[in-house]
Amino acid sequence: MKLAVIADDFTGGADAASFLKRQNAKVVLVTKIPHEQVECDCLVFALKIRSIPKNKAIESVKQVCEYLKSHPVKHLYYKYCSTFDSTPKGNIGPILDFLLEYYHLNRCIICPSLPENGRTVENGILYVNGTKLAETPLKNHPLNPMWDSYIPNLMKEQSKYPCLILNRKSFNSYYDNYSDRNKHYIIPDYVNIDDAQHIVKLFHSDYLFSGGSGLLEHLFQFHNNEHVFSTKIATKTIVLCGSCSKATKSQIETWINKGKTSYAINPNSNIEELYSYIQESESEILFYSDAVFRDLTNTSRDSTFYSNAKKIESLLSKLGAFAYKNAYNRLIVAGGETSGAITSVLNFTSFYIGKEIAPGVPTLIPTHQPNFHLILKSGNFGNKEFFLETLEE
Repeated sequence: MKLAVIADDFTGGADAASFLKRQNAKVVLVTKIPHEQVECDCLVFALKIRSIPKNKAIESVKQVCEYLKSHPVKHLYYKYCSTFDSTPKGNIGPILDFLLEYYHLNRCIICPSLPENGRTVENGILYVNGTKLAETPLKNHPLNPMWDSYIPNLMKEQSKYPCLILNRKSFNSYYDNYSDRNKHYIIPDYVNIDDAQHIVKLFHSDYLFSGGSGLLEHLFQFHNNEHVFSTKIATKTIVLCGSCSKATKSQIETWINKGKTSYAINPNSNIEELYSYIQESESEILFYSDAVFRDLTNTSRDSTFYSNAKKIESLLSKLGAFAYKNAYNRLIVAGGETSGAITSVLNFTSFYIGKEIAPGVPTLIPTHQPNFHLILKSGNFGNKEFFLETLEE
């Protein structure tokens, strides 16, 4: 294999896989360590490590590294969100520190940029559609509120090692001035394709990379014929939304305004009643957390808050499993944590990569159940028509 990707959640894994597929790479996405040889160019490990205790996250990453000892790759890419999504305790910093130490490396780039979706980095500052990260709605993210826009400040609280800003004026001087430093992270400017090409030119021979999916499209070249999987099989569709992001909210509103069937759920919703809606529905159906239409700005992130979030996640997981058992063959999920929970309940552990619905959102086709299609969407991805447009695919 040429490349292994460790993604910190399931939607991030799908995101990475879709950008690799653009290069005609043969990609397989797995949610558990394989027990057999996987024939592919790129193996994407979609883990659920973004918001769990850092020791458990590191242990999951270590298991991947141990697997790669007997299934070596030329490069390893640690994929996290293009909006960073990491608290002062981690998990991005602790995992990167672990990887540097495990592989005895002295550097790794930190490159969350995804210009295609409006995420860019310049002079160490992460922007979302031209606005500094900490000035966007992501400052109120329910699980990982982003308190700063300057990546070295984000890393300082959670990592042992310093960050070096590499702006485009200093690209060509890195090896003259900094390459022999002790362990460190490099944060390059990445606003456009020219920046991506400069980064690739400088660091293409490195073993370890980290960032969003944007750089993946440019780092590696593959020479396969395109393998197109049919996505024209779905006849019954269910949409499950755990995300409370601004993008997902607009997608739900668009669905409702088009007169499509939808139901709001809360932590105390009766699951049997929700099951009956699925059984009785004769068309596409959408379930969403009622929190998406509430102002969460001043909501206390206490034990009750997280308990309610877990209850919503559990309800949506049960609905996904119930829909699958009742002949629904296309499942669309919005939200990284929700996607991880639902995929785990369905017990699919490996996927081929089908058509890209939107940037970073492909159709996932279970390797042992090709007539079922799963679409996992990061909460912030997709335009307001995303759910409706997906029905046309």
